Order: sequence, then structure tokens, then C-alpha cells
Amino acid sequence: MPHPRTSRLTRLKRGGQLVLKLLEGLLLIGGVFPHIRPSERDAIIECWCREVLDVLSIRLNLRGEAPPGSVSSVLFVANHVSWMDILVINACRRVRFVAKAEVRQWPLVGWMAARTGTLFLKRTSPHELARVTKGVSASLRRGDCVALFPEGTTTDGTSIQAFHSGLFESAIAAEALVWPVAIKYKRPDGSLDPDIAFVGNQSLVSSIVNVLARPATQVQLSFTSPVESSAGNRRELTAWCQQAITQSLASHPQLTVPLRSPLRYPADESFPPLTAA
Repeated sequence: MPHPRTSRLTRLKRGGQLVLKLLEGLLLIGGVFPHIRPSERDAIIECWCREVLDVLSIRLNLRGEAPPGSVSSVLFVANHVSWMDILVINACRRVRFVAKAEVRQWPLVGWMAARTGTLFLKRTSPHELARVTKGVSASLRRGDCVALFPEGTTTDGTSIQAFHSGLFESAIAAEALVWPVAIKYKRPDGSLDPDIAFVGNQSLVSSIVNVLARPATQVQLSFTSPVESSAGNRRELTAWCQQAITQSLASHPQLTVPLRSPLRYPADESFPPLTAA
């Protein structure tokens, strides 16, 4: 069933608001960020992402509990459906992203991504994986939170592709926590909405126009239980994260991929356990 479409006037209004938010982002990054603390920059980025989601009429629902602000040195692992995934995750928890090198060439967005700490991976270079793995590991050791999309591409959300395990080595080297995150765009009846996906040969502009033409977009962000990177090697961690996300998307909470040590939370009492939505 096709989605209802907004009026041309509404699309123009929302498009104008989005341009203003992009210009605001450029001014903040270029003029304000060099003069404030990292924690202040993170708070501004989270707020800015929430405001952009509001402009785009993207309604975000959380399943489980978002990580508290005090959590550090976490590798978030998510399935990948759209460029909006970055806004959705950053609206809940400020992270650095690992993105394909092509994103750096996107007008405005690429510059903003680079200046806010995105790590770019050129997938065709045999030396890039080692370089980016070291960069992610160093970032995690400093206490940063990093997010990656191990499928290496976007899907329509109806299924996920095999996860690449290479960058999981960075979490093991940094002794970081690994936290799977499932992203699901939904129709009003709760079913998956593949029409929102940014896939194939679609351009970024046409994808944005598609979002602006929709009265509203629903997205569910599910934070599943985290695991210590010492619980397995990179292939075991990869398999566990892929199954955790797959079953979260299907609303099946039980995991069957074994790890060598039990999953557990850090000893910090301020770190709350996740609860079902």
C-alpha cells in the first residue's frame, strides 16, 4: 500500500527548515565547537540531531534503555538501513561513526561528518582496514563511544546481510564493551517499512525528498544487552551481534550463539540493566 504524501507546500516548508538546520550545523561546527569542551559539543550534537528528526517528522521509539551518559569505551554495532540511522543513534547517544569513504565527498554532510569525528573506511584498499581498526581502538581507549555498521552497506530492513568481523578486533584490543543496536523503520501497523530505505542507486537528494514527502516516519531503536569484548574472539562477537540484532528485529529475545564467557554488565552500579519495552 503506497504511503500518503504531504502537500507540495509542506514539503517546501520542511525542506527549507532542513536547509536552515544544516546551515546551523555548519556554523556550530566551524565557529563554536573549536572553543568549547568535548562534553558540550556532544550535548549540542545530540540536541541538533533530535531537532533534525523533528523537522523530518521522524518519530523515534526506544526499545530497552538507552545507555546512560556516563558510559564510555563502547563499540555500538547496528544494522544499516538509511543515512537517517546516524541521526537516530546520535539523538540517543553521541558516538563517533565508521563510514564508507564516499560519505566524505557528500556536499556539506561529508565535511560535517569529518569535523565531528567520523572515521572513514576506503573499502577497496587492503591497508585501510588495519588503519581504521587502529583508529577505532585508540578512540575507544580514550573513552569515546564508536558505532559501526558491519554489513558494509544498507539494506531495505527486511533482512540483514552477513556482518564483517574485521573492525571487531578494535573492541578486543581496547577491552571495550560491545553493544548491539537494532534499527527498524515501521509502518503505522508496526510492520517493517522497506520504502524508507536508502539503497541501490538512489541518490541522497532523492532519499531526502522521499522522507520530506511522508507525513511521518516511525523508527524503533532497540538496545539489546551488551557484552564484554573478552567474551569471545572477533568472529564469535560478530556472530553474537548479528544474531542479537536479527532476533531483536524479529522481537525474539533469546540468543543461541554461545560465547566462551557469560555476558555481564560492568560492575558500575550506575550502569542500569536493559528492560523490555
